[in-house]
Amino acid sequence: MTIDQQALQQTLAELLKIGGQYFLPVAALLRALYAGVRGKMPEGFREIAVAGVFAGLVAAVTGEPIDVQAAAVAILSNTAFTVGVLVFIVLYLLRMPNRGLVLDGIIGGVLGLILWLFTVYILGQPWPWWLIPLLIAGGAAGFIGLRFALRQIMKLVRIATYCIVIGLVLVIGAGAFMLLQTLTQSVPAG
Repeated sequence: MTIDQQALQQTLAELLKIGGQYFLPVAALLRALYAGVRGKMPEGFREIAVAGVFAGLVAAVTGEPIDVQAAAVAILSNTAFTVGVLVFIVLYLLRMPNRGLVLDGIIGGVLGLILWLFTVYILGQPWPWWLIPLLIAGGAAGFIGLRFALRQIMKLVRIATYCIVIGLVLVIGAGAFMLLQTLTQSVPAG
């Protein structure tokens, strides 16, 4: 495999991960919050479970040859982590009365730190240490933003729809290119 092909393969794997591990779980979270506000919590948890399993499956895609044991660990750990975090967020925001933006920011910041620790120590990804303050700030801002978004639930659903579309486009597009590249490399010439 040439350097260009390897770079393309890794880029496609990253696009697949962004769509499957970030956009689709965020969309599931927003839809679960919407379902919870409407009193249909089980519907939201079902979407979270599906998004968590999908995020776990996407985590196994690295653009490299598949190691079955490493892929199984990535799928199970990422699925459990994603579902756990999303369920916690939904229950916290819907069941905990608004105690103030400072507490929401602290909870979000702690989740940002946990995300870095999980990714580095459990999934074994080499994320740099300087990403910690960014994830803490992003988690805090995200939690505060979700608290405000609950006040305008229809905008929340519209954002969830955009996240679903972006996530599916990234996942399907990157997956199709990866499949096409694999098929064209495996077909013998002549």
